[in-house]
Amino acid sequence: MEKLPPIPLPETLWGDRWRFAALPASDVETAFTDRPIPILYLPPALLPSHLQLPPTLLVPGVVIDGGRQSMPLARWLQAAQPVSLIYVSAELGGLILEAGQADRWILTTFADLEVRAAGETYVQRKRASHGLHFLLVQPDDSGMTLSGFWLLRSEYNG
Repeated sequence: MEKLPPIPLPETLWGDRWRFAALPASDVETAFTDRPIPILYLPPALLPSHLQLPPTLLVPGVVIDGGRQSMPLARWLQAAQPVSLIYVSAELGGLILEAGQADRWILTTFADLEVRAAGETYVQRKRASHGLHFLLVQPDDSGMTLSGFWLLRSEYNG
């Protein structure tokens, strides 16, 4: 099926801020399985232990601090069925969410050199983890409450 061109994420779903992140593979399995997270997508076939990834390997991801939009964004993502987060390297870089069978959404764009460097690190870590990555939505960066977590894997494509 041909992929659709990406369209902007609806403004009503924008969170407060986002960032690239990484977790040791062992933490991916232990940090989220026993927490009360309203929306949790951790398929056994994608668990780092099932993929035989070293426990200390850093699995890359994107964390969105959604603020008041945290749960609406998490519900929207659940309905969209995230498949992969693609970093687009360019003068105006960005993140594309691939979802469902062919949908593509522009999560963010940026020109900041520091963010672009973090994007390149994300790509390297994604390559090292054989395409495994995550998306985490939370109200804020306190770590107390999480709205949604998705463990994703795609053929390596950035």
